[in-house]
Amino acid sequence: MRVLLLNPPAPEVKYNRDGRCQSEANAWLDTFPPATFASIGGSVREKHDLKLIDCIGASITTSECLKEARDFNPDYTILSTSTPTIDFDLQIAKSIKEQTNTKIIIYGEYVTVFSDEILKKNPHVDFIIRSEPETPIMSILDGNYKVAGVSMRGWNGGLWNEPDLDKLPYPAYDLMPGYRFPLTGEKWMFVRSGRGCPYTCIYCVMPRLGGGKPRYHSPEYMIKQLRWLANDLDIKLWMFWDEIATYDRERMLKICEGIMAAGLHSKCKWFCTTRVDRFDEKLASKMYEAGCRMVSFGIESGSQDILDRNKKGIRLEHSRNAVSAARKAGMRTIGHMIIGLPGENDDTVRETIEFSKRLKLSFAQFYAATPFPASEFYVMALKNKWFQGDWDKVQQGDVSISYPNFSKERMEYWRRKAYREFYLRPFAICEGFKMMSFRGMTRMPGYLVNFLSWMGK
Repeated sequence: MRVLLLNPPAPEVKYNRDGRCQSEANAWLDTFPPATFASIGGSVREKHDLKLIDCIGASITTSECLKEARDFNPDYTILSTSTPTIDFDLQIAKSIKEQTNTKIIIYGEYVTVFSDEILKKNPHVDFIIRSEPETPIMSILDGNYKVAGVSMRGWNGGLWNEPDLDKLPYPAYDLMPGYRFPLTGEKWMFVRSGRGCPYTCIYCVMPRLGGGKPRYHSPEYMIKQLRWLANDLDIKLWMFWDEIATYDRERMLKICEGIMAAGLHSKCKWFCTTRVDRFDEKLASKMYEAGCRMVSFGIESGSQDILDRNKKGIRLEHSRNAVSAARKAGMRTIGHMIIGLPGENDDTVRETIEFSKRLKLSFAQFYAATPFPASEFYVMALKNKWFQGDWDKVQQGDVSISYPNFSKERMEYWRRKAYREFYLRPFAICEGFKMMSFRGMTRMPGYLVNFLSWMGK
């Protein structure tokens, strides 16, 4: 069958639609490669005639997208969706349905939660994938509709999480457009080596989307995949886009050994995301030796009270130790902070800003607390009337909530102030320039204009 896999265009600005980080591109300086999207492509092309169109990565307009869909005339169309773009995404699906009579399959965080409502209001949608999409999509394409992970009229199969990740084919990295790392201009890719998170942070969607039991590809599977990525596709920079890349410490050490045995450490660089309490000096040293040059930590707040209220399960000391370990090994660090979590006030935000500076992070993100539908925070925000249902604002680069004692306007003020205070320091400026290539410098004026415009909304 002919199957169209589509990351739709977006209204006005580009969006990242993938999983736990749904946001405008300018929240990250640029868009990043959608790992789930690539993985679906890898599975579908094993059996079917696949056309993959990533409108975000390839800068394809709505009219161009619809023309390509008409020309391909697919039997099935699989669309990526996100919470802030959901109305636009559903309209694109409707247009493709009207012009090709294709069957429509959609997946994403918002549709996982509101599958019944969407099917009721959108007759052009045939199937909704709830949680992890590869196996449910392949079942639909095989004609088996009533399976776990699939919702359609007359059937709700609940959530699905892949039990054996090594059975999945490699993602279709070779069909993806050429994503570039913002600071250097190098080709890069997001790679998932594991899924699932056992922690209960109230603002995160992954306990529902990825399940509470971490599952991982074997080190052998990952080394073969990375060799293909580097040697055949000439992509020598990647990010391990796991919820917690170092949750299984021994497994990460084996991956590092495998990278070095394959000779990838001498020609490749990589980053990863992890928790501050699952990281230490010995692990950092081995990861650096294997080519890891930056680690991304969920620090969230400089207030222990805010961390405790929001079930983060870490101490401030964990953040200090983790960042110190990474810096000692020679890595750069990214700290991800959230402004506006329950309990926030002027004093706690000030603690967070000061904490981020004292840590000597290379880079920092100050996100808005976001009530994504798959999170516990959404339920709290709805119950307490902190959120009014403005879905296009529900993304990490915008403020969509307001508290009686800490308004939306106050949160916006503090986010802008946090960015200014963090980045307008000699240390932060120096860290950025040390990592930047000449090509990255030529692109920086455009990034700065977009970023400052976004920050000033």
